[in-house]
Amino acid sequence: MMIMKSLRSRRPLAVAATLSLLGVGLTACGGSDSDDTGAAGTVTIRALLAAQPATLDPIVGARSAQIVWATMLEPLIDTDDTLAPTDTGLVTSWDRTDATTWTFTVRPDISFSNGEKADAAAVANTITLTRDSEASQLKSYFGNVSEITTPDATTVVVKTTTPQYNIPDLLTTVYLVPPAYYQEKGSEGFAAAPVGTGPYVWAGGNAGRDISVKKNPDYWGPKAENEGITFTWANEAAQRLALIQSRSVDVSFDLPPAQANAAKAAGVEVVSTETAMKIIAFLDSTKAPFDDPKLREAAALAIDRNAIVDGIFDGQAAADAGLLNVRPGEQPAQSVTADPARAKELVGGAAPTVQITYPAAQYTNIEEVSQAIGGSLEQAGFKVSYVPLDYGTLVKRIIGRQVPGISIFAGVPNVAVPDYFVSGFMKTKSITGNCPDPQIDQLAQQALEQDDAAQAAPIYEQLNKIGVVDKHCYVPLYRQIFNYATGPGVSGVEFGPLNTVDFTKTTR
Repeated sequence: MMIMKSLRSRRPLAVAATLSLLGVGLTACGGSDSDDTGAAGTVTIRALLAAQPATLDPIVGARSAQIVWATMLEPLIDTDDTLAPTDTGLVTSWDRTDATTWTFTVRPDISFSNGEKADAAAVANTITLTRDSEASQLKSYFGNVSEITTPDATTVVVKTTTPQYNIPDLLTTVYLVPPAYYQEKGSEGFAAAPVGTGPYVWAGGNAGRDISVKKNPDYWGPKAENEGITFTWANEAAQRLALIQSRSVDVSFDLPPAQANAAKAAGVEVVSTETAMKIIAFLDSTKAPFDDPKLREAAALAIDRNAIVDGIFDGQAAADAGLLNVRPGEQPAQSVTADPARAKELVGGAAPTVQITYPAAQYTNIEEVSQAIGGSLEQAGFKVSYVPLDYGTLVKRIIGRQVPGISIFAGVPNVAVPDYFVSGFMKTKSITGNCPDPQIDQLAQQALEQDDAAQAAPIYEQLNKIGVVDKHCYVPLYRQIFNYATGPGVSGVEFGPLNTVDFTKTTR
């Protein structure tokens, strides 16, 4: 739930799928005998996703749909190759005027593709929507913002109730929307035809089949080197492999290890990247059976992340035992190691029932991972049931506190600071709310009041220990190694470690 300087389209590429295997997009993509060729800059790139985006509204939408909407919309602040905020985006500078005041300068003379001004008022409106919209995915991150003002057309002043060092970081995942158009259309209307300031503009879509964007000739930055992108989706990995092999698509995302290996063996170009997307098992400490701390510990000790990585992914994933180590290469100071014998001892003869809920077709091999976790729990003495849901339904149920037992889904640190997971998953008023604890809330607040990330680091280590090691509310599993394949002659697909994609340089 982060970014790179040149990567305009961001985040996880798998979303909930509603398609059958047939009709996935052969027609929309042009069919296997299509020959949509031409000089560089005259072709439309055909991109195949693992699933259909749930919504293209960045205010209420999970960041899993950014690969599509971020072709048209842009974040308020860009980031550099170290994932730090930089001045190359819509907001060009910021200053911490005092402990609770941030002043931002907006790039002048930028307009949305519908002609509205992308000025300070638009920035302030977007931050306000993000803070106040009931269904906002980022609502919990902006609760400390008390006032947003615009002294002039290029200045936004954000005041917080208490000091908060990471406001610029948070704005790297807030996408600018046009105030008048968004108010007129509402969330659903906006999602049906998004308007932004990005290198592409909406070109239409066929419900359940495809979404198209075309080059924005008036884009304020470097123009795209292609005419546009048509997105289709297929939740079956075998279908994604078949379509790239038949040259029906130009790039096929999210190939599991078996399909990636098959593609390589067939001479298809495959790129593999270790990402920051982390699959996590969330245990709900507010409901049975995991309102019992002993049973949470048993579940945490029963799950063997290394066995999952080796057995399901053949090593093509990276076991990760930490929750708040959000930057590539970071490891937690303390973690939990699987101990099946101790897990069985803790469960005893109670045979408690555990529901495992997971987003079907959302992540690579997620069903196999869920079954492996369930098998480990059964060996420890739990009785297990499975509830596969589409991603959108799972998110709504989690927000509504309607998922007992274990829910499995990914955390992506869209902002390169640990608070992104603390506020998203650990605080009482977080998205998940699965581990309410006044001590966690107090430490989270204390961390944000530090001068910078370095000063906050020891507090985040303490929070990781409480959530993962002491309370066992979170069982981190692994970071995904993401595979995507490109067709003959296709170049310029820029994929970043935070599941980000820039299509502007893509040609064939």
